Amino acid sequence: MSWRFNVTRFLSLLIAVVLIAMPLSAQNTPFAPAIIVNEDMITYYDLAQRRALYQAYGLSGEALEDRVVEDLTQEALMRQEARRAGIQVPREAVDSAFASYTAARNTNPDAFVTVLQRSGIDPSTVVNQIEAQLGWQNAMQARFRNRAIPDQGDLEEAVLLNATGTTREVLLAEIAIPFAERGEARTRELILQLARDLQDGGDFGAAARQYSRAATRNNGGEIGWIAVTDLPPAMRAEVDLIDVGGVSRPIPITRGVSLLTVKGERQTAVQDNGAVSLTYGRATFPLSQGEDAARNAALAARENIDTCADIRDGSFGAGSGVFGPAPLSSVEPALFSVIATAQTGSVSQPVRTGDSLSIIVLCSREVNLDEETRRQVEDSIFSDRIGAYADGYMQELLRDAVIEIR
Repeated sequence: MSWRFNVTRFLSLLIAVVLIAMPLSAQNTPFAPAIIVNEDMITYYDLAQRRALYQAYGLSGEALEDRVVEDLTQEALMRQEARRAGIQVPREAVDSAFASYTAARNTNPDAFVTVLQRSGIDPSTVVNQIEAQLGWQNAMQARFRNRAIPDQGDLEEAVLLNATGTTREVLLAEIAIPFAERGEARTRELILQLARDLQDGGDFGAAARQYSRAATRNNGGEIGWIAVTDLPPAMRAEVDLIDVGGVSRPIPITRGVSLLTVKGERQTAVQDNGAVSLTYGRATFPLSQGEDAARNAALAARENIDTCADIRDGSFGAGSGVFGPAPLSSVEPALFSVIATAQTGSVSQPVRTGDSLSIIVLCSREVNLDEETRRQVEDSIFSDRIGAYADGYMQELLRDAVIEIR
């Protein structure tokens, strides 16, 4: 029996049907088609191998089954799009990506292949996944390149956004359990039970001291403060999902699995703001005359301040004048948020700065990019845009796909 769909959001139904049909068919004919995506076939063997791979990475339950079917279905569409674009991925590119993939897991291709084979996982499961993704990336760049290339205004806006932004830092603690001590199956059972207990309010520090084998165990697993942008992708994906006190799902690590908890968080100003220089005017009104009197004087003066030239006459308090050009990084913290986000020519409301109130006028602002920084910013914007276009296009392909379940 088979069903044929022309779908928009079909994956939950698809997963349910595949799971119902899978056991008997998979045992009798593992290389028979389980799903046909347009003209491409996904076999029961493909499903079983990808499931085994993701289980080795710590996925289980509904999340595991959802991920297996979703990924294999989308990868079939990726290959089809690469073929339509006439793209063939060179073997050297696949090998290089595979080496990077294993390096991100603190191992090398040969050792990784050995681990896979010992677990009954065909290495081609990973290689095929990488090849599909590389072909898709190349196809998306060919399709959307002209729309994704940034202009000078885009570069300056991105640099300003980065220079005036903040980043989330988290105080992390970890429980890292190697497979070697208990074996892989028992270790996965243990980490899942720990995750449930800790998510229900268990003592993370006590669990770390008892079960973790990382160097941080004696400190209750505490790693210290770290920017989320500096975390490896798998860890960042989990940390982004949890608030202070939350506990992650099991995270694969080299030859083991781990849990993380966020013990604290803070926002810190981005320090990479030397590329932005500005000139600004500042009129000060001392608080020695009383805060109300200083505010009234500042508000009255603001009515007559339109440009930096109106501050040059020296009629304001000590510390007044026009300053710059100077790097944004040199601006004192009390003025940073006002100046960093202001529009050129804007006149601020009174701002408390030490023993005075200040009116700030942004005279001019420039973004100065050396060639290396320009290239990095261009690459970042281009990559982000290609990714966004590709996500939208994948939704179109899923909507129009013809899926046959056998």
